[in-house]
Amino acid sequence: MATQLQLCYGKVPLYLRFGGIFGLLSLAAVGPGRWATFGRAVVLLVLLRRWWKCFFRWPSRVLVWKERPLEPSVEGLHKRFVELYLPDAEKGEGGEYAVLGAQKKLQISGQTLAFWDVGPRDAKDAVLVCNGLGARVMTWAPLLTALRNTSASWAQRRLVIFDYRGQFDSVPLQGEISVERSAKDAAELADHLKLKRCILLCWSTGVQIGLQLALDRPDLVAAMVLIQGTTGEAMKALLQPLCQVPGVPSLLDFGLQMAPRLLKSHRQMMHGALVRHRSAFERLGSCLLWFFGSDLIAAAGVRYTQDMLQSDEHFVNYCRYALALGRHKIFSRLPDIKAPAFVVTGTPDFITPARCSYDMAVQLGGPTNLLVKDSTRPS
Repeated sequence: MATQLQLCYGKVPLYLRFGGIFGLLSLAAVGPGRWATFGRAVVLLVLLRRWWKCFFRWPSRVLVWKERPLEPSVEGLHKRFVELYLPDAEKGEGGEYAVLGAQKKLQISGQTLAFWDVGPRDAKDAVLVCNGLGARVMTWAPLLTALRNTSASWAQRRLVIFDYRGQFDSVPLQGEISVERSAKDAAELADHLKLKRCILLCWSTGVQIGLQLALDRPDLVAAMVLIQGTTGEAMKALLQPLCQVPGVPSLLDFGLQMAPRLLKSHRQMMHGALVRHRSAFERLGSCLLWFFGSDLIAAAGVRYTQDMLQSDEHFVNYCRYALALGRHKIFSRLPDIKAPAFVVTGTPDFITPARCSYDMAVQLGGPTNLLVKDSTRPS
């Protein structure tokens, strides 16, 4: 009972934020007289600000590296990763070619694991990156740019990023898919690279894997950065921003189990359409995503969907990973994780709700800081 009260108390700031949002929308919709006009004016200003930021691509202008702004495209993201970590790579074939050329592979427990190991090999600090499901290495380019601009020490950090088994070049799949297995893969990769201690940089799916790794190998994990993840049993949180909604976890499970079967005859057609009409889908995405803020790059979203549907095997494994996130139970063991943690979240994220990050900040056993970032403006 005490734990539940502590968790509820910890989320008071979140619910105050939601209350303010819903209050403003209610005022604009049904408020009396001048108050309704005021509410509508505030909502309109918020929407105009987001449209303006997207129209002028403010994040790409702000995320400058050596006087070069970030180009908001898949190739631009790859080029930025090359600029940051592969300055000597052959650039004649483009940024993506150079990034893929730097990829390495390792056999772990019968599985080929694709990974990148960049930055100084003799670095005192090593950063092990745990990706979101289906995310590519290039999606980290904006954050890495900001980190390198903010702190000169980031140039002296070794960076290790790996693809989960059964995804991208870590194919074909060998063995089972589970959060525990992915955490073990990460630990074995770190041991192979002789990393004694490392900082975990985790996003979305990677948060659960990072938490499991910190629980299994406390000797390896020096600290954690946990960006917009869940506290295990993900289906109880996804698309449920305020609280668990009865029936939704079962519905999500059923949908993920059925998706490979239902899309099998259409997957290739859908993937082909995304590839052939990439520009049109990117323009459509830009028209839709401005509402959520300009840090969302439509080109990366289109590429994400292409990657997800690239083959029957990849899509099946993608769905199996999502189901594994729902089976992963770690919440009750979070107090056993003593590594320092920096938890990052944003109220508007309805996919991996901010409430999970608030709970994480309360439950983790080590020193923990929570950053709530609701603005799209870099800080």
